[in-house]
Amino acid sequence: MNDRFVVLVTTAAPLLHDSTRELASRLAARANAVLLFLHVIAATPGDEAMLHSGVDLASGETESWLKNLRPSQAGVPFRHRLELGDPADIVARFVRDHSVELIVAEEPPRGRVSELIWRGLAERLIRRVECPVVVGGPGFLRSHPGPAPLVQAPLKPAVVAQLLNAMVEARVDALRNWMDHAAESVGRIAASDTVHAVVSLARDDEPLEASLERRLLVELDEHQRALRSMGWQLTTARRRWGRTLMPEHGSAPSAFIRRVHDLGRSTSLPLALDQGAERLVILAGARVAAGAGGLLLFAFDAEDDFLRILGQPGPLPTFETYAFDEDGLMLSNSRFPEHLIASGLLAAEGEQTPLRLRVAEPSEGPVECWPLTRMAEDATRHHNGFDTRGYRDYRGTPVVGSWRWVPEYGFGVAAEVDQAAAYPDIAPAVETPNRTPER
Repeated sequence: MNDRFVVLVTTAAPLLHDSTRELASRLAARANAVLLFLHVIAATPGDEAMLHSGVDLASGETESWLKNLRPSQAGVPFRHRLELGDPADIVARFVRDHSVELIVAEEPPRGRVSELIWRGLAERLIRRVECPVVVGGPGFLRSHPGPAPLVQAPLKPAVVAQLLNAMVEARVDALRNWMDHAAESVGRIAASDTVHAVVSLARDDEPLEASLERRLLVELDEHQRALRSMGWQLTTARRRWGRTLMPEHGSAPSAFIRRVHDLGRSTSLPLALDQGAERLVILAGARVAAGAGGLLLFAFDAEDDFLRILGQPGPLPTFETYAFDEDGLMLSNSRFPEHLIASGLLAAEGEQTPLRLRVAEPSEGPVECWPLTRMAEDATRHHNGFDTRGYRDYRGTPVVGSWRWVPEYGFGVAAEVDQAAAYPDIAPAVETPNRTPER
């Protein structure tokens, strides 16, 4: 699953006004996006600037400055990227190849003459990219209050437990509410006179009147727009209307269909639309009234609600919540994709964890044989709990956490924070091993 980005692009190192960093951090938090610090050393191949830029890169000064940049708000995931070339070309290419919410431009000051004879980076980007382009400035900090102060460390284990339990309960409730609402909405649509009439006639092999079929399409298309759905599908033993939405890979689709038949309506876990799990959907389905033999499905983009709810910032640095299925397979994004790519657990930049990574503790031997973390082992046994003494997470990092199992949908949710962030003045009770996955 690809991340969504807010890109903060700079071209002059080591210059970045705090107000611009603050603006980009707030926009990334609001969009539930990764903040990418993209620094471009402006140069044209073959010119003298390219030579000097190469020397600058070799010295490591620019790269060191860039790597030390952090969001001004704790909890905002971030990455760094250093490029050499034309800034407008590089940013436009990144926007084309990735999901970018908006760009925040930081430019060096320009004199009045230079403003007259050439366009700034932000102005050129506006003409090149489809996403919004925002220019920060010193006035932003004067006109906006700073972020609320974070919970101060060190904290007692009981306070950490309260925070983690409160966060995991709140996010489980939010997920339940959304999933229940989606299933109930589809259930009401499935009970409509039009859907019932169409399914009943299709069951009896009766030819459908064109007016009835047109009415079905109009009504379900209107419901799709109202629900902000990606599409719908109505099936019977002999007919199908709408788009083909059911993913064909894995056991999760079959488990979802069984729940729909058993309960009358349900909502799925995130499902992959393709082999690479680049796009995830959540299906809400309902049986058409008993005896009619139909199934109505609506599809939703998993990023819009499920992943968004779990990806919100929390009260402590390094805090994250994520979901996983009965086998410990992650269903949502990690806050630490760079760590996972560096350790070989994710294959490439831009790749994320849903349906790719097990919540397993780094150990000896092949990755698929690694044991589930202490948290995931307990949660997949359908238990709720918390641990403030410390255990290793899927990165091998000592964390403290709280977890809940959601039995009606068959998944777990964890809230975790690095032990070092929760107890900065206390030596970790769990050591971090140095493991490289075997393939």
